[in-house]
Amino acid sequence: MGIAAQVRNYRVRAGRSRKEVAEHLGINEAWYDDLEKYDEELTSTLTLFQAVALASFLGVRLRELIAETNAPRVTLSILDLPPRIRTHIERKGMTVEQLEGELGWEISEFLESPMKVAAESPIMFLEAICELLGINWLSMVPDDDAV
Repeated sequence: MGIAAQVRNYRVRAGRSRKEVAEHLGINEAWYDDLEKYDEELTSTLTLFQAVALASFLGVRLRELIAETNAPRVTLSILDLPPRIRTHIERKGMTVEQLEGELGWEISEFLESPMKVAAESPIMFLEAICELLGINWLSMVPDDDAV
């Protein structure tokens, strides 16, 4: 079962309407409807914080919501990423701009204010950074989903 179906199933099980969930997340109903239609929508449009809030509102942990049973046991903080990115840049002998070109995302501001940027960026931004660093993005989700 895909993520979209999981979101719908957990919403129905929680007895929540689409409108209630959309309001809780601070998004419009059409945007929420897409979360229940397209598997990639959750990671391409929601921030990590919104995804955790969604899961919590539906009474599950984020890892359950996305049906990820092979999530890593080790958790990292978003604040752990900038030093790892800088180490990666130094090891590769590249500039931040070159890394941005390779990554397809601007990371300069993230290096300075990781929590702010993570709160404003879709999960796929963190996925791209984690993939580059060889980290499973789910390691960014604490076991208790308290981001």
